[in-house]
Amino acid sequence: MSDDETVPTADAAQYKALAHPLRQRILSVLDDREATAGQLARMLDTLKGNIAHHLGILERAGLVAVARTASVRGGTTRYYHRPQRNHHIPRATAEADPAGVASLMRGVADEMAATPAAPEFLGIRHVRLTREQLDRLREVLLHLAGPDDLPDAGPGHDRYGIALTVYPSPETEIPE
Repeated sequence: MSDDETVPTADAAQYKALAHPLRQRILSVLDDREATAGQLARMLDTLKGNIAHHLGILERAGLVAVARTASVRGGTTRYYHRPQRNHHIPRATAEADPAGVASLMRGVADEMAATPAAPEFLGIRHVRLTREQLDRLREVLLHLAGPDDLPDAGPGHDRYGIALTVYPSPETEIPE
């Protein structure tokens, strides 16, 4: 499996792991490099024990793995990496845990808030769609964000997050 391959995230442990804002930040750092728990703690300005806890959850969910180990002062240091970088959440998984969807999106919002720059693009639209239109839109979005049509430019280029969703909007009635 290549690092750029998009992987369906159907496993409940993966889904829940992705829904935590600090875990999303850890995964973001590991997109570009291997890192130890101590390095991640310094980069993300939090405690090493906190990072170790979240790395354990991510590792059990298969979202991070030990890339290599090194002996340091009589102990073993683990360097973590991210085996795959692109995920999509199948509808059935999201349907089983609607609160997880909100947590996942809050994590994205927290990541955006931690960056002083304004988004390059932000669009919200409410539209009524047929099932066929919805299926086509889903395919277009998967295609647009996929590694084949939008490969990573590599080190030396600005990083961007892409969060794509099509969600049911509540029907509202105007009071008379």
